[in-house]
Amino acid sequence: MIDSDLARPNVSPPSKSCHNCRRKRLRCDRSIPDCQKCTSKGEKCLGYGKLLRWTNAVAVRGNLADQISQRPSHTVHSHTKDVVASHLVHPRGRQPPDTELRPLQLSLIDPLLVDLAPRHRVYIGHFTRTVCQDLVSFDHQDTQNPFRSMLSLIDRFDYIREITLATSAVHMVTLRRARGLTYHKELVDALTAKGQAFRLLRRALDSLAAVDKPIAVVAVVFFINFDLIESGRGCWKTHVEAAGNLLNSIHAMEIRKQIPPSVANLADIVVADCITYHVLGSAFASSGDTALSAFESIDITSVLQRAAAFSYGCYPPIMLETLSRASRLSQNDVCQAGALMDELCGLDFRTWVYSIPGLSPEDDLEVRVSIADAHRAATCLYILLAVPDLERDSLSDQSITAESQTRKVLDQLASVPIEHALAKGLIWPTFMVGAQTDDLAERQWCLGRMHKIWLSNAFVCPWGYVESAITMMQRVWETKDAKSKHGGHSGMNWLQELKAASDHALIV
Repeated sequence: MIDSDLARPNVSPPSKSCHNCRRKRLRCDRSIPDCQKCTSKGEKCLGYGKLLRWTNAVAVRGNLADQISQRPSHTVHSHTKDVVASHLVHPRGRQPPDTELRPLQLSLIDPLLVDLAPRHRVYIGHFTRTVCQDLVSFDHQDTQNPFRSMLSLIDRFDYIREITLATSAVHMVTLRRARGLTYHKELVDALTAKGQAFRLLRRALDSLAAVDKPIAVVAVVFFINFDLIESGRGCWKTHVEAAGNLLNSIHAMEIRKQIPPSVANLADIVVADCITYHVLGSAFASSGDTALSAFESIDITSVLQRAAAFSYGCYPPIMLETLSRASRLSQNDVCQAGALMDELCGLDFRTWVYSIPGLSPEDDLEVRVSIADAHRAATCLYILLAVPDLERDSLSDQSITAESQTRKVLDQLASVPIEHALAKGLIWPTFMVGAQTDDLAERQWCLGRMHKIWLSNAFVCPWGYVESAITMMQRVWETKDAKSKHGGHSGMNWLQELKAASDHALIV
């Protein structure tokens, strides 16, 4: 659990529309700190709190609207922990030249944010409210989200502050782009903060204390998150390798005793995310790619198990461990591939799901079981594609075929409602089965689900890596269909061809 003095509160959405939208009788999106509808029109959002008016203030309606008060008007800015709650209204009547307008300085800003510019406070508010929700499987109201403890670090570690701002800004870019709104300012802010974070982190690494290494790992992993939000491409592989090298230099148990519990929990889930990125990135990397070898000495299963309650993709730790081993197999490793298949098929994921520590009592455990089974079948499909001779040597066993595993993945995917909060963890198995199938209806079904998760799921921002995964899947189809026209489709192994490609997106 996160220390109460370090954790940030979970901000609930306003119960009413902002004052601007109420006056204009418009539907408000109730965004905090400012309504996005007002922001997109260039208007100053008046917020959601109570509007205060001073005695003898200028009348804005009725018979007294043209009379000028002798008392100046003031504007009060009242801040909550991380967002602006309400603003006073400037009178609409004209002011005489000798009337002085002076803002009343009644600032109630979180001490952690007092040195930030107003625009940066908006990004911090967006990070706390929305980005943190995207980074976990589900942001339960009765469970503390470890990512919110990052706010306790922004005043002590300048590189954490900048990468937090960068991540929040690029998150806003994707949201505004998906809604057809302009996003130039947010994009400039995102790239500027990312560059500043890189420079500050590089300087800090030159004299980094051992106890601060987990904090540096957090920053490096958020560079990967930035890439995932933007497109899933970029320098993610370099960042994964850098994080792995840092992890190898950390004596985990000794350092955990020296850092606050909230930061230790944050480090656990960030390291788990990094390992997940490493495993899934390695799955499509070429066999000669050594950039992702920095994690070979890390106990993947134990690290992932500590963060299982928050894991974004709901991946069973043993499944990722198996996938990591499968990604290193050659096409001749039939015996090892068969052993991995037997190990996977013998696992009881229902028992594992029901024993995950730290889950909310209201968590949907049966959906988690379906997702785990989908991941299992997709991993079995991966093994069969990585070692094709395994299927040919197992002709008597009808369960060890790419077709049977494809059916299992599709069945498990169909059992998870697309609007469910946990559905955002289904991109990788959907990509695997979508790329594998030749049935046009099944292709369109997979494509439709990925599109809905990307743009319509209320529990996840339209992260760019989902769009890149869709593009990769469509390219696989184009290659398979082109070869089919020339009679060469039956011998095509799309996984082997994808591994041979020089560049691909990180799909999580």
